[in-house]
Amino acid sequence: MKAPGRPLVVSYGMGVDSTAMLVWMHQRGVRPDAILFADTGGEKPETYAYLDHMDRWLASVDCPRVTVVTKPGQARRSKHKTLEQNCVENETLPSLAFGYKSCSLKWKATPMDQWVSRWQPAQDAWARGEKVVRAIGYDASPADLRRSKIKETSKFTYWYPLRDAGITRPGCKELIESAGLPVPMKSSCFFCPAMHREEVVYLAEHHPDLLRRALDMEEGARDGKHGLKTTKGIGRSWSWTKFVADELPDYGKARCVIG
Repeated sequence: MKAPGRPLVVSYGMGVDSTAMLVWMHQRGVRPDAILFADTGGEKPETYAYLDHMDRWLASVDCPRVTVVTKPGQARRSKHKTLEQNCVENETLPSLAFGYKSCSLKWKATPMDQWVSRWQPAQDAWARGEKVVRAIGYDASPADLRRSKIKETSKFTYWYPLRDAGITRPGCKELIESAGLPVPMKSSCFFCPAMHREEVVYLAEHHPDLLRRALDMEEGARDGKHGLKTTKGIGRSWSWTKFVADELPDYGKARCVIG
């Protein structure tokens, strides 16, 4: 629980864990002061659509609506308006395809940090010598336990409600359903290197236009000025283009007709 008077900011990914965290907090009378979603410009349509569900539910339980933030300069000055555009124009892939995580830092963490730094309640708390509480939706599964290690910085205290309550992925889904909300799709860019093969199949079946854009990105990086010397493709150890050609031949034929 946050200390009285300390601003509470939720980092909301619009996926299962962070949605369950908001439900858990409401059930225990914890009201966040701000709920932030960082938009890379490349989320799946289902994720953008879920925002309406959440805003309606949040209004019904007297919580603030989701504030959508973007990379600094993304809306005005930056040459690259979205992560996808950044990759395409630089003939490269998201950094995770090369084993790094700078895309999540630059396009997710930094926009939220900068929004909070300009937020008056945070500035007031820091002036009083207090820290802002940041709630992160990591659950109690082994993978998330490894990620939820940051506890304090000079300005923030990090709180992991699901981890502390011992709630794993199945429990997260139960929490969401108990609030009458649909369980959201896994939140990620449609060209995220962390996606599994079955998620690429889903794109082919439901959003072939997005898959085409992802394949164009991969092919542009492969044939571009840098080449793909240290990775096989978007999947890092596997190429989306090869997977589609080998496993989804009908999509490949349709793509040739369309494009």
